[in-house]
Amino acid sequence: SYSRYLLCSPCHGAFYFLLKVHTDMEAFELVKRLIEDYKVAVIPGSTFGMTGCYLRVAYGALQPETVMEGMGRLVKGLRAIVG
Repeated sequence: SYSRYLLCSPCHGAFYFLLKVHTDMEAFELVKRLIEDYKVAVIPGSTFGMTGCYLRVAYGALQPETVMEGMGRLVKGLRAIVG
């Protein structure tokens, strides 16, 4: 179970979700590493006034295969960086 590392609230009608990452790492630093090392872009929650390590993950207007590939990269990156 990844619940000790992550918290994801269900979204209702949106094309994005917020992901709480249980780490002391700054969200901006985590985002930077995910982009540079795993070629997946997310937005730090601090952009939206959130404190702590939150990521905004958008998936709208993408082909299902693209979403699956991106989510795979995101999971791989989070496992390596904070897992």
